[in-house]
Amino acid sequence: MDPVLLEARYQRAVFSGSVDVIVRDFRLRYGDGWSSYWEASSDASEEDVRAAEEAADLLVGLVEGRIDDVRAAALYAAYGRSLSVEGELGVALDLLGAGGALESLLRWGLVMHFSDDVVASPPYLAKLLIRLSQRAEAPGVDLWEELRGFVHDGGSMAFLEGALTGEFDPGLHAEFYGEVPKSLRLGRVASYVEEVGLVVNPVFSAEEVLGALLEWKRRRADALAKALALHGEYEFSQERRCGLQYLSVDGTAEKSGVVALCPWLSYSKRLWRIPNLVVVVEGGPPPRLERRRRGVIFVRGGEAYVAPPDRASKLFDYVVDLLYSQGFSVSEL
Repeated sequence: MDPVLLEARYQRAVFSGSVDVIVRDFRLRYGDGWSSYWEASSDASEEDVRAAEEAADLLVGLVEGRIDDVRAAALYAAYGRSLSVEGELGVALDLLGAGGALESLLRWGLVMHFSDDVVASPPYLAKLLIRLSQRAEAPGVDLWEELRGFVHDGGSMAFLEGALTGEFDPGLHAEFYGEVPKSLRLGRVASYVEEVGLVVNPVFSAEEVLGALLEWKRRRADALAKALALHGEYEFSQERRCGLQYLSVDGTAEKSGVVALCPWLSYSKRLWRIPNLVVVVEGGPPPRLERRRRGVIFVRGGEAYVAPPDRASKLFDYVVDLLYSQGFSVSEL
């Protein structure tokens, strides 16, 4: 039994997509002799799927013999198998430190196309994947330290947070940080490509990344609250994803409300629905900011840039007066 022909017939039997995609796999895997295997597998059927599964050991030996980069194969086996969309897998391999390895995986037959954009390891390679995953070296990515390098990059962190929570607001982002990026990489934590979407390094779960991001945000918000020294009760809200300072200056509704302290912008709808809200964002102001219902203050060092709300707000005026009294250089946008 020719294991190469068995493999070729298996892919022809399970593939559903354009001819160009599977021909590219055949060329990559079988080289100059691809056309003979293409012709010999033209009548592949469900029987060939069963035949491949019954000859799993033979096919494992075939694929294992082709692997010339055990590290990349092991990283895929240990961390990449859950990703079956081709674009996502390619980005994930790059985050794992195996950029460009997708072509090698296809050449070895460790993964193959099942449709135009879906790649996966054939089930008959289960034993090989287990062995490879046991040989994988930990990528050595420190989530906390990777994010540390971006805590002053408000636009990138706001984008990542919005993508992870599913509450990203492109209009709000464009207003505060400029154009929504077509691509963005945050170290080895996550990468965004417009055609693919956000991909988190598969060493981590999306929940882990969001948790670490919000812990950094909490620390930055707590420091901001200390620097501003506003009166009233303070807490960091995991739901609204900003520090919240509750102010009641003289007991009146006009001077009672919430100051949201945001190291980077939160797109939480629950935040922006708070009545009588003032939003403080760490960092410099954008080139142009539309006047909105909520007053916004940008704080950078000892400077404050204030964008008053579209209607007079005694709470906003009170917060601005406090900034003056604490020695901030205040400029109105």
